[in-house]
Amino acid sequence: MNEHLEPQAAGGGGPVKHRSGLKARLKRLALMLVLAFVLIVVGLSYTLQGVRENLDRIVEERFQQVVHNSHNSRDFGLLHTRLQVFTKTFYGDQEFLEAESRALLDDFKRLEERVDDEVIANLVRELKREFLVYLEHCRWINVLLDWRSGQDQDINEQLLLLQEIVADRTIEIALAGGDVSYLEQLVLLLSGYRENLLDIARLNAEEKKATWLNSRVDDPPPLHDQLEQLRLRMQTLTASEPPIDKFGRHLLSRLAYYQYLMRLYQLEMIQLGEKGRALSGMAAGILLAMEDSDRQAALSAGETRLVISHNISSTLALILALLSMLAGIFWFSLRNFFGNHIQAPMTLVSERLASFQQGDHQTRMVLNRDDEWGEVEKVFNQMLGDVQESVAALRESEQRYREIFINATEGIFRTSISGRILEINPAAVKILGYDSRDQAIAEVRDFAVQHYHNPRDRKEMVTRLYQQGHNRHFECLLVRRSGERFWAAINNRLIRNAAGEILYIEGTFQDISMRKAAQESLLKLQVYLQNIIDSMPSMLIAIGPEMTITLWNRRAEQEEGLPSCTAIGQPIQKAFRLIDPEHYLNALETTLENRQPTRLMKLEKLIQNDEEEARYFDMVIYPLSETENRGAVIHIDDISERVRLEEMMVRSEKMQSVGSLASGLAHEINNPLAAVLQNVQVLSHRLSPSLAKNRSVAEELGTTIDVIAEYCNRRGCNKMLQSIASAGQRAAKIVENMQSFSRRGDAAFALSSLPELLDRTLELASSDYDMRHQYAFHKIRIQRDFQPVEKILCEPSQIQQVILTILKNAAQALNTHTEDPCITLRVFPVEPERVCLEIEDNGPGMDPETTRQIFDPFYSTRDVGRGIGLGLSIAYFIVSQNHRGNLSVRTEPGRGTCFALVLPQTRS
Repeated sequence: MNEHLEPQAAGGGGPVKHRSGLKARLKRLALMLVLAFVLIVVGLSYTLQGVRENLDRIVEERFQQVVHNSHNSRDFGLLHTRLQVFTKTFYGDQEFLEAESRALLDDFKRLEERVDDEVIANLVRELKREFLVYLEHCRWINVLLDWRSGQDQDINEQLLLLQEIVADRTIEIALAGGDVSYLEQLVLLLSGYRENLLDIARLNAEEKKATWLNSRVDDPPPLHDQLEQLRLRMQTLTASEPPIDKFGRHLLSRLAYYQYLMRLYQLEMIQLGEKGRALSGMAAGILLAMEDSDRQAALSAGETRLVISHNISSTLALILALLSMLAGIFWFSLRNFFGNHIQAPMTLVSERLASFQQGDHQTRMVLNRDDEWGEVEKVFNQMLGDVQESVAALRESEQRYREIFINATEGIFRTSISGRILEINPAAVKILGYDSRDQAIAEVRDFAVQHYHNPRDRKEMVTRLYQQGHNRHFECLLVRRSGERFWAAINNRLIRNAAGEILYIEGTFQDISMRKAAQESLLKLQVYLQNIIDSMPSMLIAIGPEMTITLWNRRAEQEEGLPSCTAIGQPIQKAFRLIDPEHYLNALETTLENRQPTRLMKLEKLIQNDEEEARYFDMVIYPLSETENRGAVIHIDDISERVRLEEMMVRSEKMQSVGSLASGLAHEINNPLAAVLQNVQVLSHRLSPSLAKNRSVAEELGTTIDVIAEYCNRRGCNKMLQSIASAGQRAAKIVENMQSFSRRGDAAFALSSLPELLDRTLELASSDYDMRHQYAFHKIRIQRDFQPVEKILCEPSQIQQVILTILKNAAQALNTHTEDPCITLRVFPVEPERVCLEIEDNGPGMDPETTRQIFDPFYSTRDVGRGIGLGLSIAYFIVSQNHRGNLSVRTEPGRGTCFALVLPQTRS
């Protein structure tokens, strides 16, 4: 067959069919199918036109009715859902109640305008009237809830005031040497009253509204038992000494009013429940009426469905017939195209490829086509010519390789994996000490035993070959035939067949004994000098005249994290980034120019890690002696510890001087401040309508105490008194902090558990008024990570003061800058007999300038009047001076702040 086709291809005598390409034939086939599809679409269009006219008329009539009913049902469904949400969510939110009630009334109005059915319209109007009545009850319920909340706050404030009076009285009696046991018991009772009141407030907040909506009139009012128990406990106050007995009677009257409000709230909730059930019943009636209207529309839709189904069935039958015809045309066309233009030429190509695989590399492929198969024929015939040229080039390359193999000065070899020599060039024969190639091949049966001084070297070389596939400059000791040892450098690789099986090892080797001896001598000297340089505790860097690094000792590697091999050759400002290059480049250039040493003091580290303290360095630049390559040596010492000790000494002296100033200042302020607070308290009592003495004096002057109280209220006198009292209490707190700042002592030191102190301080912060109301401490997520630690010897109240100060600062930072506020508390042992407490927040952090001043007295980032900046300075004084500990901070803008408190377990 090949002999018959080849002359035709060579001479061009065979008939070549001039046909268009496969792409053109596919285009014609696609055009025919498109024409058939267009004809079918035209036929369907005429058929569907009549169906559409009938369906449009029927659907239009039914659609209008269904849409109208659907709109009414949707509007009432939305109104009903919104009404149900309103009845469950209006409690305590007056703004939501008013806004939502207006929106519901607007929905009622729109629904009345849209409904055509008179029965449904009357039901909607009746539901609206009932809702208006329900709305008035809702407003009254919110008023009662507001009054109840006010009672909780007022009674709590009265108890706080009474507790302060008892505390002041206790101090006065204690200073006079009297018996204060009764007053101390009274302080504990007042604390218990406040806890009961807080429980009542919590129960109010957790109250289930559904329970009271379904309750009966004869059921006890909410919290009746708790309020009654609290009232009975407070009876003891009326038997106390003045003015405590008057406060007790006033508190009992407030509790009685509280119980009245709870009973009134219960009755109102019962009425609200009845009105709510009435609303639900009326809404259910409207829903039933709308369901009847929808059922009528559904019956009408069923009749429409039958008519549309008949029209669709007839149209579907016609579409199926036309699609069947199109499928037949498509199948016949594809079958004809595949047989003539794909299957037949592919058979010829397969036969020629099979003969090529069997060794026929001369006969050309003949297809006699001018389409894409003609391109296949052309490419195959060109490949035959390239194969013939490659064979000739391969023979020429083999001859050149043979000449290189014989004339090379390096030893070239080929060995089996077992170590038998398969081929070797004359240079290798001479290096190994043989007389001829044949002698070397005949005598060497195991290269590892006969020519490796240490056979393990060959095992290592073979192992690397298996792992990497090749070896570069593998150096080892070899042995000549005479027994003489020499150093050789081997380059070799594994040779594999097409299946991946290893055939042999081939490579080169050369005698490097002289070079090896010189290298070893130089290496010993280099290692000795490098050990001297690396043993230095300071960083040592040498540079050339181009400011590139020529020496980089081990300490420089450790500090910069850059190995010597990478640093050498780089510019100094690129490799050495521990210190800002702007601080030393000018001095370095000056030293290189005038050949005089330069010293730079206290250079700060350029980049600080989040948990790393500030670091400082001293740098000395020495010029090298006069040589052709004029350079310099940079000697750098870490002085961070020395700088920190200096700062601690300055801060300690500052704190001691400020402590003496604070003690004298607090003593001078305390006496007039006590008079101001006492007079404000007395003035508030003199204006109180609840005291009988005030009423009698006012009546003697021709007026009433209620009129005077109303006048004070309208003129803002009460607010002024509260403002004076608040300012005085804030000043008293400042005085207390200043006195605590100046006190030192060991009398109250005791072994304490740091995790327990943390838990107690968290409870104190949760109940603190400022923390709850100003900083929303209850919204902050607290994470604990406590490791087992030993107890520490400390003054518990002072450590609690330090922790509370840090928590307040963290809460202030989280209050306005963080969406998910979180404070993390960690306790873990650090050094022997030392414990670390970390308080970390995810707030906005602080800039370096603020961080440096954070522990300075009278430094504050708050607004004027919100603090005097003694909190953290007092905390630092307590930790460093009173407890011999350490208080530090690490922070970064946008990354939060972490205070670290390190305390010894024993106080030396």
